[in-house]
Amino acid sequence: MSDGRFSAKPLRSEQSRTFARGGEYSDKPIVSADTTRGFLQSAAVQREVDALNDQPFHAIGRYDCAPLHRGTPEPARDLGEPLASATLVQEYLIGLLFLRVAGWAFMFFGVMIFLWSAVGFFATIANHGFQEAIGMTIGAAFGVGIACVGAWFGIFRGRVITEMCWFCPHGMIWMTDGVFEWYKWDEVSEVLCAPHAERPAIGISFGANVSWISFSHEQSSRLMVEYLEKLASAACLPIVLQQIAEGRTVRFGEWRLSRTWISNADAEVHWHDVLDVERTRRHIEIRPKQAGKMTVHLDEVPFPSLFTALARACFAQSRA
Repeated sequence: MSDGRFSAKPLRSEQSRTFARGGEYSDKPIVSADTTRGFLQSAAVQREVDALNDQPFHAIGRYDCAPLHRGTPEPARDLGEPLASATLVQEYLIGLLFLRVAGWAFMFFGVMIFLWSAVGFFATIANHGFQEAIGMTIGAAFGVGIACVGAWFGIFRGRVITEMCWFCPHGMIWMTDGVFEWYKWDEVSEVLCAPHAERPAIGISFGANVSWISFSHEQSSRLMVEYLEKLASAACLPIVLQQIAEGRTVRFGEWRLSRTWISNADAEVHWHDVLDVERTRRHIEIRPKQAGKMTVHLDEVPFPSLFTALARACFAQSRA
């Protein structure tokens, strides 16, 4: 697994959380405290909670991760040692192109100045003696210096990174021109995951746009993006599960989920009318008693592991 690449940083909006926001949702519990407690303590719910929280870090394989910048603030370091990192593709390519062109131009003019000074040096020695050639010596040294600067920027350095991000066990860190921002997973509005794409990727949103960070096509990258998403889902589980238990409706992209029903823009079905909830590779198939089925594309759902755990828990609880 190599370092990831992204094309744009996610922007913040006034709405920082997609869960239970907007006029269609209640800010107060809808069901009684006993009903809420019974839901939270049920075997079906606890089984899904335990499965989501039990995410051991193993079988990832070899992976590369850039260390945190030496200027990373201590509160950001408290998120844990980074598991994966990514750089801004656009900045990387633009900076590399500029440095290459500028570096080779410096080398060209440096070599020309050196050759001109060297020829002048020997010609001056032949005609006027060594004392008259000191100026040419200085010119040659100046040419060598320019060529060395060009070689450094055009060949040996050749890389400028002004934006980076790091994924840590408890959240993520952004660095833009040396300025740091850090967020715990439950402070991130949306975390999406596409582990089976040609280049596995994880999507991050703070409410305004989604930034997709892609990694290499290696198996370790696919395991890593899934692991990161599960960490984020597990961190958001307590607050969202409490909302579900209290009878509120939670929004996951275009889907609406509550302890009694699930819906999207096209259909709505109550859990007691569902025969089965089946998880496939990257889909959830919800099969109502009546004909047809509802298909949830997990690559398009924020916090897919959290969504899956809640859907299974609500379905199992409705059959208890």
